[in-house]
Amino acid sequence: MPTTALLAQLQQWQQQAEQRHIRLPVVWQGESAALLSNTQQLLAKLQYSTLYWIGDNAPVNAIGLGAKHNYQLLGSECDVLVINAFSGFNADLVAAASGCVKAGGIWLLLCPPFARWQQQPNPAHKNLLPYPVEASTHQGGFLSFWLTQLQQQNAFFINAQHITKPLSWPAPAQPYQAAVPCVTAEQQAAVEAILHVVSGHRRRPLVLAADRGRGKSAALGIAAAQLAAQGKQLLITAPSPQAAATALTHFSQLAPAAQHSNLQFIPFDELLRSTITADLLLVDEAAAIPTPVLQQLLQRFSRIVFATTEHGYEGTGRGFQLRFQQYLNQQCPGWRKLQIQQPIRYQQADPLEQLIFNCFLLRQSSNELTYSAKDKISTLTYQAKDWLDNSNKLQQVFSLLSLAHYQTQIKDLAALLDNPRLQVVTLEQNSQVLACVLISHEGDIPPELANQIYLGERRVQGHLLAQSLAFHLAQPELASLSLWRIMRIAVQPVLQKQGLGTQLLGLVSEQAKQQNIRYLGTSFGLSTELLQFWQRNGYQAIRLGVSSDKASAEYSILMLKPVTADSDAGSEIVQQLNRQFGHNLFLTLSGQYPLLNANLALQLAKPLPVPAALTEAELQQLALFCRNQRPYELIEPILQRWFCKHYHALPPELAAPLCSLYWQHSSWPNLLTQYGFSNKNAALALFRQHIAKLISTAI
Repeated sequence: MPTTALLAQLQQWQQQAEQRHIRLPVVWQGESAALLSNTQQLLAKLQYSTLYWIGDNAPVNAIGLGAKHNYQLLGSECDVLVINAFSGFNADLVAAASGCVKAGGIWLLLCPPFARWQQQPNPAHKNLLPYPVEASTHQGGFLSFWLTQLQQQNAFFINAQHITKPLSWPAPAQPYQAAVPCVTAEQQAAVEAILHVVSGHRRRPLVLAADRGRGKSAALGIAAAQLAAQGKQLLITAPSPQAAATALTHFSQLAPAAQHSNLQFIPFDELLRSTITADLLLVDEAAAIPTPVLQQLLQRFSRIVFATTEHGYEGTGRGFQLRFQQYLNQQCPGWRKLQIQQPIRYQQADPLEQLIFNCFLLRQSSNELTYSAKDKISTLTYQAKDWLDNSNKLQQVFSLLSLAHYQTQIKDLAALLDNPRLQVVTLEQNSQVLACVLISHEGDIPPELANQIYLGERRVQGHLLAQSLAFHLAQPELASLSLWRIMRIAVQPVLQKQGLGTQLLGLVSEQAKQQNIRYLGTSFGLSTELLQFWQRNGYQAIRLGVSSDKASAEYSILMLKPVTADSDAGSEIVQQLNRQFGHNLFLTLSGQYPLLNANLALQLAKPLPVPAALTEAELQQLALFCRNQRPYELIEPILQRWFCKHYHALPPELAAPLCSLYWQHSSWPNLLTQYGFSNKNAALALFRQHIAKLISTAI
């Protein structure tokens, strides 16, 4: 077909897509120069206002997208998205940007012929590859896997000038029926439900759940405008300001300028530190906010709406459902969930949405898990090269990893297929994945390079554990050993608390011994439950990050466990690093970790120097304090030393406030607010009551 006729055909298809309220996916194979020229001619014929472009050779009127734009794209829209895959294929960015294309828009993939493309390196995934793997020469498995999935999708496929596969057009979309400014009846119902949260009973939060493009963020903005008109004060938070942009835009368009101050955006970490109140808190993209943060927001605000993506390119929605909604059941039994099914940005049978869901394994299995504790459980190990022949198992593993971790993204799927130093160990029964662990092979760094890392002269990619041992812990010799870092561990939610995670870690330890791995390590956002799990499995804390994660508001902890036969020496090294960490943490708690939970500080910090036991005279002074015969200020130094000696044996209701006061140097006003004391005398009364019991039993 001549180029002019082909371009005219594409233009006609675009008009048909607009009529049917769908996006038009076009996959165009060929030579780079010819396809770019054809694309320029096509763009000249199309009517569009916003053009997004991924890759090289973007026209001057295009908005060029890079990896840093992933989360900034939430809520934004474009008429045309061009993916120039000749300069690499960033899976994470492609998945994110695809959700921005409006109905009647074109999704255009420009790429080499498939047979050639899948044999080429993918420089756009260089950040997924560990030292010493070179992105310029490494041929991973992701492109082969993705192209296999792509060829099964409903899209227009063009090879050079020939249409090799047409689109199967979905039926025309049914007209929407809703009261303006809502678009669908479901969105209108969502707005009414949000309004009811303010007028109904307290502590009955609402969860709005939907896939992308269903209008849930817009519903927040529409409801906020109506509430502002009633004089209500509202707050909105989200993983980033961009994630709340759609809600804020709808609000500003509907509310008069005089009411714009009635809705404020505040980042969630700042919100938790503040004492600000509101008639309603809106939380957009809640699935991308960690459960501990959502729990704290729920405690702070009695009227709250959570809007969340069920599953999108972030891969977080199902984890939100299973973790946070369990918490809602316990804390707020009257909470309500509203599902929005009907898309607004495009129709229900949109072929691009199906393509993205299928190619990036975003569909969650609806199959019920069958498990019997009496039947055999198999242990299998998969590496990057194994997934191409096990796509069904890859789907199961990626879905489970998405459930287990709020930050699982498409790049994690790409890494499974492209990174030769990743492996997955599974527990399986009847071909079902019950649990899995994702392991990064690290270390084996040449001593000279390890010393350069220690001196801060070099950094290497993909060796978080080895690099931290060399640089942060001043142990460059350990970076030259063979190490495994456990990046993720996940157990099917219905099977948790049955010991499968511990069983899996035991199997990993056995494999590590057989392969002469010297140390196992792990790093994660610190929480009490996770810390106790890893401690039970023999891992010891050796480092705590100095700043809390922007996404999780948690400090990142690094833990280590010796493995191999010479584990006596290895155990001593780990114990030494753990002692040193505990003492350093104690000395830096108030300066570097003011927001660290006191119960975690009590588990990790070790007082230095180790205090001596109190004398009989000092114990007598403490007893007089408990009988209210000595003022607190007089015995405070004695109480501090007594606490440092016995903190590990104290009940949490006493240990936590004393830790905040003496180790973290919290001010009295902050202490009273944090632990709910009405005044200082109430706190001292609690101290006296507990200490009297403890010293009477000669603790």
